[in-house]
Amino acid sequence: MAEQDIQNEKMETAVIFRSEGGLYAFRIDVLLEIITRSEFTSVPCLPDCIIGVINRMGDVIPVIDLRLRLGFPAPEEYGGRSCLMVINSRNTVAAVRVDEAVTSVSLENNFIPLDDDSVIEGITHGENGERISVIDADKLLSI
Repeated sequence: MAEQDIQNEKMETAVIFRSEGGLYAFRIDVLLEIITRSEFTSVPCLPDCIIGVINRMGDVIPVIDLRLRLGFPAPEEYGGRSCLMVINSRNTVAAVRVDEAVTSVSLENNFIPLDDDSVIEGITHGENGERISVIDADKLLSI
């Protein structure tokens, strides 16, 4: 498979996760890894949605609570399926705390782009018709 074909395939796939009861997704080309442990070190005097930092292969990276970043109330606690989705956008790396990773979805035929300044770049639908909000990683990381 040619490198261009691989890049196009990556651009058209998104990883789905759950947060605050809704389904969201990151395009696969921004996702570096999913970390199933969700421990982090708290750091004072950061924006509210940055809940701490983790050490990833010698690099200290911020941990963003997706619920807080999207304007939802702070959770009392996360469940056992909570994880960190490490993303890279324009050479900025961050871990995003979500309720749970779910699956992936193809964006090829059913992606509806949105024309606003929100962190949601568009909407797609899963196999069962459920609505999935695709997050613009650039906007999410511009805190």
